[in-house]
Amino acid sequence: MDRYPSQLEASGPEFSRLVERIPLQSRPPLSPEWLRCEMLERHQVLRVAGISPGTSALEVGSGSHAIATVPLAFELGPEGRLIAVERSRWSEFQPVVTASGLSDRVRPVRGDARRLPFSDSAMDLALCIHGIRSLGSDEEVVTVIREMFRVAPRVVLAESLPLAESDAQAAHLAMYDLREPVFASTTGRADDRHYRPLAQLAELVERAGGHVERHRTVRVDLPHALAYFPRALAESVPDPEERRDLLRRWDAAAARIERCGADHPPVGLVEGRR
Repeated sequence: MDRYPSQLEASGPEFSRLVERIPLQSRPPLSPEWLRCEMLERHQVLRVAGISPGTSALEVGSGSHAIATVPLAFELGPEGRLIAVERSRWSEFQPVVTASGLSDRVRPVRGDARRLPFSDSAMDLALCIHGIRSLGSDEEVVTVIREMFRVAPRVVLAESLPLAESDAQAAHLAMYDLREPVFASTTGRADDRHYRPLAQLAELVERAGGHVERHRTVRVDLPHALAYFPRALAESVPDPEERRDLLRRWDAAAARIERCGADHPPVGLVEGRR
């Protein structure tokens, strides 16, 4: 986390004060600053997306720690309105949003992104920030994006790309790419799917009926430890041959992270209109 202080300062005095209100997290082997660091990354991406203050926005897939919710609420400003939709992961959401001081800007809603509980054109903007990978097939992704376009005329997607421009980014990808097969084998549920290339993200927006106005690659100089998962989970894979292969790859990826660290890969940003 040696870059954390400089990146915190670069985020600006107001946002840096907000980030420092977020409680440190005890989640070994991750650094206690991991959540703050992830919020800095979301903030950098959202600044590139150009979120206008006062906008009414829908966030799809806010997740358990409100990682993008807090910087998004900050960018929307005191006159903005943010509805955060999540199907099931709420464990730390309210404590984090409350600690940020922005809870009056955020309305959490439990719902399924495939059938959003809002009327047509209810919002100005719909976003999914690092949430596409938690969806299943491309068809499911298209269904969700189509729903986002139904609710808002403008859609913004951001997702990590399968690109490694440094040894530390390659180390992150080596561990991250184990999550999908391990989770599928142990839970029967597709989650943390492999990152999609930028062109494929743009194609999914077009398949959902949107017009891609802009797509670009955003580079952030920050660590990214969230690929990590305990070796014990790979040890619980039922099939012996698959288990041996995944454990071998887990050990190699862990050694790579120990040697190189783990950095955030480039992020694909796609902006579309219906």
